[in-house]
Amino acid sequence: MRIVRSCAIILALLLCTGLPTAFAQLSTATMFGTVTDQTGLVVPNATITFTQTQTNFVRVGKTKEDGSFREEFLPIGSYKITVTADGFKTLERSGIELTVMQNASLPLTMEVGTTTETINVTADVPLVNLGSATLGATVDNQQIDNLPLVNRNVDRLLQLVPGVQSVSTINNLGYQEIKVLVNGSTDGFVGQVSYYLDGGLNMTGLRNSGNQVPNPDAINQFNVVTNNYAAQLGRYSSAVVSIVTKSGTNSFHGSVFEFFRDKNFNSVAHNSTTKGDYNQHRFGATFGGPIRKNKDFFFGSFGVYRFRTTATNSGSLPSAAQLNGDFSENLPSDITKCSDTPTSFDNANQKFLVCDPDPNSPTYKLPLPGNKLKYLDPTAVNVLTYIRSAVSKMPKLPFQTGDTQYTYRVREPAPEQNEEYLIKTDHQITPAHRVTLNYFLLNYKLHVNLGGFTQQWSSSDYKNKQQNANVSDIWTISGRTVNQFWLSYTRQNGGRNAISGDPSKKTLADFGSDLGVVGTPSLAQISIGGVEGFTLTQAITGPKAGANVYGVRDVLSTMRGNHSLYFGGEAGLEKDFQLTSLNNYGTFNFSSTTGSTFARTTNALADFMSGRPSGMGQDTGLYANANWFTYGMFAQDDWRILPNLTLNAGLRYDIQLAPTDNRHMNSNFVPGAQSHAFQNVSIVGTTQKLAPLGMQFPGDPGVPNGGAFTPLNHVSPRFGFNWDPNGKGKTVFHGAAGLFFGGISGNQWEFPSNYAPYAVRNSGYTKVVSMTHPYQGDPTEFPTGTNPYPSLQFDYKSGTAAFLPFNQLVAMDPNYRWPYSVQINFGFQQQFGNGLALSANYVGSLNRKTPLYNDINGPIFNINPDTGLSGPSCFTDTAHKIPDTTKACGYANTSATINNRRPLNSQFGSSAANPIYSNVWIIRSNQNSNYNALQIKLEKRLSHHFSASGYYTWSKTLQSNTLDSTGGLNGTFVDANYPQLEYRQRSDQDRRHMMTMSFVWKPDYFTQYNRLVRTALNGWTVTGIWTANSGQPFTVTTGNDNYFSGLGNNRPSLKPGAVAHTLPQGSRVAEMKQWFDTSVYCRPGTDAGCPGVGPGGLLGNTRPATLDVPGYRNVDASLFRSFNVYEEVKFQLRGEFQNVFNLVNLGGPSASMSASNFGQITGSGGGVRVIQIGGRVLF
Repeated sequence: MRIVRSCAIILALLLCTGLPTAFAQLSTATMFGTVTDQTGLVVPNATITFTQTQTNFVRVGKTKEDGSFREEFLPIGSYKITVTADGFKTLERSGIELTVMQNASLPLTMEVGTTTETINVTADVPLVNLGSATLGATVDNQQIDNLPLVNRNVDRLLQLVPGVQSVSTINNLGYQEIKVLVNGSTDGFVGQVSYYLDGGLNMTGLRNSGNQVPNPDAINQFNVVTNNYAAQLGRYSSAVVSIVTKSGTNSFHGSVFEFFRDKNFNSVAHNSTTKGDYNQHRFGATFGGPIRKNKDFFFGSFGVYRFRTTATNSGSLPSAAQLNGDFSENLPSDITKCSDTPTSFDNANQKFLVCDPDPNSPTYKLPLPGNKLKYLDPTAVNVLTYIRSAVSKMPKLPFQTGDTQYTYRVREPAPEQNEEYLIKTDHQITPAHRVTLNYFLLNYKLHVNLGGFTQQWSSSDYKNKQQNANVSDIWTISGRTVNQFWLSYTRQNGGRNAISGDPSKKTLADFGSDLGVVGTPSLAQISIGGVEGFTLTQAITGPKAGANVYGVRDVLSTMRGNHSLYFGGEAGLEKDFQLTSLNNYGTFNFSSTTGSTFARTTNALADFMSGRPSGMGQDTGLYANANWFTYGMFAQDDWRILPNLTLNAGLRYDIQLAPTDNRHMNSNFVPGAQSHAFQNVSIVGTTQKLAPLGMQFPGDPGVPNGGAFTPLNHVSPRFGFNWDPNGKGKTVFHGAAGLFFGGISGNQWEFPSNYAPYAVRNSGYTKVVSMTHPYQGDPTEFPTGTNPYPSLQFDYKSGTAAFLPFNQLVAMDPNYRWPYSVQINFGFQQQFGNGLALSANYVGSLNRKTPLYNDINGPIFNINPDTGLSGPSCFTDTAHKIPDTTKACGYANTSATINNRRPLNSQFGSSAANPIYSNVWIIRSNQNSNYNALQIKLEKRLSHHFSASGYYTWSKTLQSNTLDSTGGLNGTFVDANYPQLEYRQRSDQDRRHMMTMSFVWKPDYFTQYNRLVRTALNGWTVTGIWTANSGQPFTVTTGNDNYFSGLGNNRPSLKPGAVAHTLPQGSRVAEMKQWFDTSVYCRPGTDAGCPGVGPGGLLGNTRPATLDVPGYRNVDASLFRSFNVYEEVKFQLRGEFQNVFNLVNLGGPSASMSASNFGQITGSGGGVRVIQIGGRVLF
């Protein structure tokens, strides 16, 4: 509390004394400068009138004693500046374009004369930033309107900003998420970028991702702040993306547009011979104008997106004879025993023995006569009969190389669509108040094919509804003081719904099984290995996922002397929600092979027909929510200490409360501690009535309600300087450093609720012998012989909780700390003439306290003390070497003993022979990453019919582990024999070299020719975006689990004296055949003479992310022309080209040593040439 009080006192003093705040204005701009006479003397008390030419919005200010002026919160757009002063001619300066979040410097020079005389000047603001050391860029309306946007998505233009390393759109939760990584930021399941739309927060805290935005015709411009933003901005620690939509003006204006793409316009991929089905339409309209001229304005837009494509699904289906259990057609001629290993000929020709799987049969593990099963599982027969019938009704595709007599290949539709609506109004209520209201609505739907025979079995519909509502008021209190106030609301409501191929078939019970489903009904997932196998895929459904986000924000700007002061605060409420089924539908895997030890036939398909999976899993679903408040206060001073030197100093204080669930579904883990929070506990297979030792819940001593304690010390100082050494506004040196705290995500905080005791999950049933009666197998797995899941429900009010053996747990570290970043930059800007500017910057970002999921119960690796080899290391009878199986050290190292070798089982409360726990994942904030870069940018304004902008970045990003996950348990178990330092690696986004250049060319050179030539050749616009990046790193793995950890991602070793390297680049064909030298790697414990580290020498000595995939290059282009139709009505014919030169970009190589194509590249790293034809009516 002492720290909190101290911080509060300091902040209060700063506010009271007028110390600093913000450069950034999320939907407006700032203009500042000095008025001088022709001799360079300042002109005090001059009257400056700022007029936005489209709306006649007017603000009047005066220069101070030093001739300086500064106007905050100006609506973006075109301006005319009028300056009057006694004894001087009136100065009018036009052609000034203000962009969002711009700090525009405007030097004004007056001439001696009378105010009745007027000097007209047309000139834009300087290209260099004379007000702060903040780094970033604005993409204005000219770029949005002119540059190629084949997907009609302005997110694509984020690549024009130096420091932006990755832009992607994903859809994992039923709604589209925008993920942007900037200057070495990591996703880490929490996100580090703030997204705004018209000043209101436009993101969903479930995973801290950006929401969708309107179509390009409705967007005015956007700004990206990438380093050392002002104290006014916070919440997330890496960057800010702010998008502003268009507004109404004093004249009616708008557009009607349609864009079309078809497979006939596309090229064929380098690794294919055919074009996939492809048909896309985007159409809509915008319209804006005055309600009352100079007072009230409106702007509206709607857009429609329709995409039609198909997915090619394939698999193998049993023959009619196999459906009846007759595998005589598969009887091999060269093996006669169930223990014999099939030859490569047998595997290639689907030849195998079917052995008796029944342990009670006298012929157990012997070949069955005629290769015919004695028993068929009714559920399996019903499933196969249904699938065979459904597939037979679909048109078949031609056979391909590698297909067999059992292969079916079908094409199934995968449509996608959305509709969006925007309405925005601006009101000049009084000369002092300007109010803006806007509302954005988007409805989205995607049909997802899951692979295999999905349409006949199951598929998914993703649906979401996004809503944004914002209200803002700009209050001009005086000529020196302006206030801006925002209210915002964002709602994202998405979901994933399973769609059965036959509406009457909801679960496996509809095929005759006893399998019960708790929660949303879905068909089971069934996977059958082998060439003759197939997959009936299912996906976790989540009928509800999203958030309601409420925000309020206020910023006051005032000028006092040569100080531009800002202070204010913001508060927000996030209410995330997620309803998920998990794997409640049941998963069945059939992968039996020769040597199977438990009730199997030695063939996966025969196992399926007899209903004997090698593994089964099932979960209960759950509803989880996370609610939290955020608060921020800030102050900043832009102090113009000299006419050519500005210092920026800011301080921000943030509080993000730890999220809470209204059922308190969170937990900590303290080894050995006994919880008493729940008194009605059941642990299947035991009589214990308390939770397993170690688990701690809200209500237990020292366990916070939100799983972790809210930190109250998030004080963020920020400093910068901007120096114009010659005072001419052409050369600028700047530098800045600051502390930026990040946030946490609802999905991250909800993760403990996805596991015991809130959701009961088990994927480790290995003794199931019937799909029809799955719960009537071995009593160690299902003691009652009936479905246990309905009785394993969590109820917070009654203190009821349930646990299964092999519980996988996720718990919060109660001392979890929020991530933060230290940002640094230093550089210079140089403007040449009026239209060319160069900047070069060192940019550093040090990210700390990034979360990672650590498994504190990773299986130990045992070394026999007598032999020094792999094996049990503790014994009940040392003389006779009888292992002590009550302890983790008493087991040999095999895949079957992974849970027995987990140390917490034998240390606290249970025997290693009957383990309670499997993984115990702790969400900790113990990771970090560093980014260092040289960023160079060159910009040329439009002149002589040509404009261009480009940048080059030379950078390096290092991180302590793989931190760029967008979900899931991203982590590793703690192993002292494999130090954490060994995981330090290059980031997934570590592209050492990145270059992007954009240009707009209007070749109107033919003014002296006849009308026919002028008409044919003038009026065209050619634009392009060229991108070239070096490759991202990848990690070579062995493809097996020699260390028997259960993770299966072991890394290999380098052979003695060998060095990992890619091969000299030759032809593309040669690169695809072998991208890197595979001969330098070996597998410890498998390959003779292969060095290793750790116990038993089974861990590889290579580090992750040591080699790069091929680089990327691409050129997008557009060609268009506008034709006059009537007065101010024009028709624009537009062609846009993605990868216009059809450059081949290779994907990453196969990096697993166990893969048959190890070291080869089979996929593509970029799209083929795609052509889009569009038309726009502009008025």
